[in-house]
Amino acid sequence: MKALILNDDKTLKLTEHPQPRPQQGEVLIAVKASALNHREIWIQKGLYPGMALPCILGADGVGKIIETGTGVDKKWLTKEVIIYPAYDWGPREIAPNKSFRVLGMPDPGTIAEYICIPVDNIVEKPSYLSWAEAAAIPVAGLTAWRALVRHGGITSDSKVLITGIGGGVAQAGLGLAKAFGAEIYITSSSTDKITQAISLGAAGGVNYKEADWHRQLKDLSGGIDIVLDSSPLPKLDNYLRFMNYGGRIVAYGSTGAPQTTISISKFFLRHIQFIGTAMGSPQEFADLIAFMDRQQLRPVIHSEYNLETAVEAIEALKEGKQVGKIVINHS
Repeated sequence: MKALILNDDKTLKLTEHPQPRPQQGEVLIAVKASALNHREIWIQKGLYPGMALPCILGADGVGKIIETGTGVDKKWLTKEVIIYPAYDWGPREIAPNKSFRVLGMPDPGTIAEYICIPVDNIVEKPSYLSWAEAAAIPVAGLTAWRALVRHGGITSDSKVLITGIGGGVAQAGLGLAKAFGAEIYITSSSTDKITQAISLGAAGGVNYKEADWHRQLKDLSGGIDIVLDSSPLPKLDNYLRFMNYGGRIVAYGSTGAPQTTISISKFFLRHIQFIGTAMGSPQEFADLIAFMDRQQLRPVIHSEYNLETAVEAIEALKEGKQVGKIVINHS
């Protein structure tokens, strides 16, 4: 089978690789589409923990089951499924096991013609979604869902700020927050991205490169309850300029400020929570897909490539110009 492999020297190449066979409790999936995350870039740079090369990249994937291992109900044969993009979450919904890991390094990833996955790690694909749309959901959608629902406690009365609106998690968060009926505000350094976000349902947005953007946001929103945050501020006290009492800042990344400062007294006196999150459990993934099915939500896709141009797709991701997900079609 063809697979996108990151080699020992960190070069990427679409190459032939042995096709896997399903073991006990597993299914063999003919992958129809996959999607990219910035995780692939960090892995190629050697900046991800537990590096083990060579490996097949990719965490997002969708396809059709063509073979079942022992102990798997044959009813799964020919089913169209979305892959839960990780292993070993564990029994606690509050946090994963230490052995929790995402597909695509060190375990084989989804940017390949075939992949074997435990049957417990799949969810049937809603029929209204195309292959490309379904592939765009897993990592970004699940991260946004857990951040907004479990940690953010989102309701129709919530005022939500989504930072860095061009990214996949941010776009997924925008769609989910809109479906909940929340009032949404966004930040970006791009006027075009702010305009597009407003066309997709945001109430307004500010340019975070402007020195007084915190005050602009306060004037625009009247106060924020939940922040879905890809890059926390170097000085977290600046959130106090727009956060409501009892607000929740849910961070899923640290691209902008790996180190931050905070005046603890200001936060506890206003009952503000700062919460870290990443991905989510298999149950949360099933809940996300069911919610999207009920609401008929579709993820935002920026561009589509095919398996033969997968390396070009990753180069496009590195440019950082996308709004939404970059998808690879395998058929």
